[in-house]
Amino acid sequence: MKKYIGICYWLMFVVAFRPAYGQVDPIYSLYRFNPQNITPAHVGGYEGTEITVMNRQQWMGIEGAPKTMGITANMKWGKQKGIGLVGLLDEAGPMKTVHVGLDFGYHVRLNEVWSFSGGIRGGVGNMTLNFAGIQLPQAGDESFASDRSTGMQVNTGWGVKVYKGDGLFLSVSQPRMFRYDFGVGGGTYKDSPSFFVMTGTKWQVSEKVTIYPSALFRLAPDVPLSYDVNLVANVNGKLDAGVGYRGKESIGVRLGVQMTNVFYLGYVYELPTSQISKMTSQSHELALRMRISKK
Repeated sequence: MKKYIGICYWLMFVVAFRPAYGQVDPIYSLYRFNPQNITPAHVGGYEGTEITVMNRQQWMGIEGAPKTMGITANMKWGKQKGIGLVGLLDEAGPMKTVHVGLDFGYHVRLNEVWSFSGGIRGGVGNMTLNFAGIQLPQAGDESFASDRSTGMQVNTGWGVKVYKGDGLFLSVSQPRMFRYDFGVGGGTYKDSPSFFVMTGTKWQVSEKVTIYPSALFRLAPDVPLSYDVNLVANVNGKLDAGVGYRGKESIGVRLGVQMTNVFYLGYVYELPTSQISKMTSQSHELALRMRISKK
């Protein structure tokens, strides 16, 4: 029974007899840890090179549940510029998305306190729907008779950010501007690229403890608003511990450790609060970041 529930959950918005809208951009919890996933404006913000790999396993125990793997890399280029690379593999039921992009960022001081950065992304992406391995309760539905693919499509994205040192910041981005298009064979499926609004700050509560509150909002046409609120405490610059809430979807805890001057490991454990909690009790997200300073 779980097999049918997991698969059909994702088929609901892909093929239907009336228009369906799908928000296919992957969901992350460690967005402040690695903002390049959602905004190219981050590229060049670190005085050196950053490489981050991540893996998210959502709703474990349900066949066809979302799985996301990604890698990002960026480096400072000159005094104000940065260049980067982003790669993504996202799977959810019969749907698989692959995206590779190149990022360029530019940073400028507005005054003695505030700075501004803007970034652009160019790349290619492909979405496929693999219906071959699906066992339907009723056979013979022509909508599931053959696999579908958008083919490799050119895409682009953008992001802007206003920030105060490594503290208060506000960013707006659209990492993917163009819709995935299956052509005539796509039925009534309508893709809705997302806008992301991210904000946060930091509070130095003592010599050893710093608090990092942040929030992320995902907006897309004809798709309900999705948002995350997180609160993380850092101790001695070595250990992170925090909590997070995704509106009407999940609650979670975050842990992180600065293992060496180069490597940082972050982990998130989430419990669903929606109806999906009747079928699964956990989601996991793991990320490893390597920072190499120019010095």
